Amino acid sequence: MTSIKTRMSWTSLASGLALVLVLPACDILDVSNPNSLTEESIDARAAATALVNGAVAANARAVSNVWLGYLVATDEIVWIGSRDAWGQLDQGFVSSPANEFTDAAFPFLAQARWLADRATTTLDGHVATTPTAALKTDQARAYLMAGLIYTIIGEVQEDFVFGDKQESAPALGPARMSTVLDQAIQRLDKAVAISTEINNAELINRSLALRARAKHSRALWDKIKPAVNTAQPLVSSAGASADANAVLARVPANWRYQMTYSSATLSNFMAAEINSRGEQQFDTSNIVLVNRAAPKTILGVRLQDPIDRTPDARILAFLREWKNNTNIGVAGDIYSPLTMTSAKHMRLILAEDELSKGNVIGFTTHVNAVRAVDGMTGYTGQIPAIDMLKHERRAALFVTGVRLVDMYRFGVRDPLWHPTSDALRKPGTLLPITCIEANANPEIPDC
Repeated sequence: MTSIKTRMSWTSLASGLALVLVLPACDILDVSNPNSLTEESIDARAAATALVNGAVAANARAVSNVWLGYLVATDEIVWIGSRDAWGQLDQGFVSSPANEFTDAAFPFLAQARWLADRATTTLDGHVATTPTAALKTDQARAYLMAGLIYTIIGEVQEDFVFGDKQESAPALGPARMSTVLDQAIQRLDKAVAISTEINNAELINRSLALRARAKHSRALWDKIKPAVNTAQPLVSSAGASADANAVLARVPANWRYQMTYSSATLSNFMAAEINSRGEQQFDTSNIVLVNRAAPKTILGVRLQDPIDRTPDARILAFLREWKNNTNIGVAGDIYSPLTMTSAKHMRLILAEDELSKGNVIGFTTHVNAVRAVDGMTGYTGQIPAIDMLKHERRAALFVTGVRLVDMYRFGVRDPLWHPTSDALRKPGTLLPITCIEANANPEIPDC
């Protein structure tokens, strides 16, 4: 959304241009630019792949921006820098619409949602008239991106606005945010169907796995809304389990779907803040050991595996990749990848499903399959199964955007949360519609 002032400026500009059109043109200005592009240009069939690539880039940018604020509020990432708004999130104040960093992230989320939906509509039109394999591939990719961004919005946002560029729209409302996850699933249904039709193996894998995540998140939503159910935190989703099993039948045990970043595409905002600026660090009390004189420098892994009684191998593997496959103590670059979902994620969806039904044998099978990927000792009942699930989700799904909801439903409190914070006073609170939208949208109260 743009501000009312900006919209008025565009109106004034349009009037000015209209006046220019009725005046005699000077010869020196009477030219036609062959490189001039209009918005309608993106609807050209020849631009289909570029349009979908734009949706991919918009998703990657949105995820890296919105996840950082979301995860600073958890016990995965801690504020070590100088900007107070990060500190507010670190203390559990997640609902402020004026927080400068969640406010800055909101437009990226809105833009990614709009562009993904525009891509699906455009590709639907192309395929209806020219159903080539190439266009169907782009169509499947467009629905994958739409399903992904709707999933992220449904997981991290307390409320959202689905406007159309400068056209305002009312807030959906917190009570209806579960429907965003329903819409994510619908878009991923299309992605699965189209990728299956064209027999694109990797698109099938990604679409199925993201749909499993979306279905599991939809079930989790009911565990934190309208109030957190810590007494019965486990979920069982037949749809999520079916998709997870379908993925595991197709992929190797170490399979992942990642958003990747590079100097040729775009950087990862989260990596830039952690590796370059040093505004944040992975949690220094529970996750990593740092040089206190230079907290950007990681010395080792604090999080202990409850079975092997050694630093958890999954955190170590994550840090090595995050630091560009070098020593974990180095600064790293600004292009670290972000994992959207994985075979491990599928296993843990199935493990939770089995545990929710009281099937400890089935639970153990899936948990040990996760642990085997990193050569870790198997679980044989050394600790309560629920505690094993909590640890496996924390370690194996580190920095995948699932931690805050897990903390809420499992009753985990970050020691940094302030006694008056949203996270403590009203667990289940997610990120708000921020001031940049509220001050531009006449249907949302101003900040």
